[in-house]
Amino acid sequence: KAYVRRFPKCPLIPVFVDSEIISESQSQDGSTLVTERRCVIDIDAPRLLKRIAGVDYLYFIQKNTLNRRDRTLHIEVHNETFSSRVIVRECCNYTVSPTTPWEFLFPCCCTCFIISVRQS
Repeated sequence: KAYVRRFPKCPLIPVFVDSEIISESQSQDGSTLVTERRCVIDIDAPRLLKRIAGVDYLYFIQKNTLNRRDRTLHIEVHNETFSSRVIVRECCNYTVSPTTPWEFLFPCCCTCFIISVRQS
């Protein structure tokens, strides 16, 4: 529940500007919920740099798979902004700790692949 409270926006996370649900589906038994969102974050950069890059905000797609039965949350993120020049993928899995059920583990990985730095 705490994770979901940050959507569509959260005043405690000022760089997170907005989000909208693109799709949402739930398993028949209600144990699994898959939510796909388009999110907007503010770039922490000087105004001149933003003008050179031609963007004020970064847009990305986030797909969350909440499995209530297994008590896991799987998050996959990829960028929309600059996607023809840079591919950014992030993956994070939240799971309940096997030794202490009030704590959770969250291994993350992120990849960045630069396709081109030139503008056409």
